[in-house]
Amino acid sequence: MISGSHAGVNALEIGAAVGFDICRDALWGHERCTWLEPVPVALSRNPAVSATCSANVYGGTAGIGWFLAQAAAQTAEPLLLRTARAALRQTSAQAQTTLKIAPHGFFSGAAGTGAALILAGKSINDDQAVADGLSLLMSIPTDTDDPFAMDLVSGLAGTVLSMTVASAVLDQDHELLARAGTAAEFLVSCGERGPDGSLSWKTMRDCSSNLTGFAHGTSGIAHALLALAATAREGDFRKAAADAIAYESSVFDPVRRLWPDFRSLPEYFEGESAFGVGWCHGAAGIVRGRITAAASNIKVDSDLDAGITAIVEQARRWSQFPSVDLTLCHGLLGLVDTLLECSRFNYGNYDELVAEVVAPIVDQFHDGLPWPTGLPSREPAHGLMLGDAGIGHFFLRLTDPTQESVLAPGLSLVTK
Repeated sequence: MISGSHAGVNALEIGAAVGFDICRDALWGHERCTWLEPVPVALSRNPAVSATCSANVYGGTAGIGWFLAQAAAQTAEPLLLRTARAALRQTSAQAQTTLKIAPHGFFSGAAGTGAALILAGKSINDDQAVADGLSLLMSIPTDTDDPFAMDLVSGLAGTVLSMTVASAVLDQDHELLARAGTAAEFLVSCGERGPDGSLSWKTMRDCSSNLTGFAHGTSGIAHALLALAATAREGDFRKAAADAIAYESSVFDPVRRLWPDFRSLPEYFEGESAFGVGWCHGAAGIVRGRITAAASNIKVDSDLDAGITAIVEQARRWSQFPSVDLTLCHGLLGLVDTLLECSRFNYGNYDELVAEVVAPIVDQFHDGLPWPTGLPSREPAHGLMLGDAGIGHFFLRLTDPTQESVLAPGLSLVTK
């Protein structure tokens, strides 16, 4: 039976309905399934391009299966459970290919794929998924020859976080935790020290400075180090995380009241910086990292205040557009999900704003309209970070905000 509501919204019913829609679109072969996903192309290109999805967390079967497992655990619906297991089997079948192409990273790499298999498998008592995930994580290297593979999405920080959260779910698997520590030591050794002792990393080419932000910058790396510091007994990872946050704070723009995005973006002149608000390259992600830092007794009050103000203003602004991107990575629900976390940890009460933003989205659901995704064309997608699985995850969180967000795995290790 499906139940559960928040602010007058039957959020669990909507989350489950998103899951059922994803199940309906699955392509089956024996006891495995996958999905056809649109490949981002220029808006003028025709025809559209689709391909079966990869195994990663960001847009692949690991992320979709993880969401379906969460939905199955909350609803006990047999179709959600069966499809979740099939998606996890497909993820395991593709794991070695993922490992060869992209070993590191929580969202885009094999490390996160392994962690998702374990987290999802544990939630639905799927021992095979858990075993496959552990085997995959134990085969991930703890270093890299790529000097840019340092961030949370596709780098060593994501590997540290993957091993850390998986170890915690597996009752403190000591060998896995030791591997996380080895990877973290290598990660810290690759950082660049500023004259003030701050710490940052090169994570992308063609940037005017080392990046800020959660997905590819210092916030996400600090979050991974703090999750490990809360779990491991060895290594001064808290100090390294504090130094990373100090770098990000040092480049804060007091006029814009935001952190600059140092990527070279085509719509900006050379030397000019963007100031994002999304989870990936802006305030919503940085606030995630600051909540982790505050729980680790690192002083970040002014950063939190500035970031939350920017998120609130942008959420109100974006909610006025009927076809705004709703997804987690750089869309509206990524902002609102961060506000759920702010309310949960007593950084203000945003229940009214959340209800105000969610109401038209619920109307859209009842009208049977497709969810606008994170692709430039807004065409339907199933993945976790740019598609419907992430939207469904948000509604599960709306039902139970204590469920850990996929936007900041490991936060519960620091706040417990």
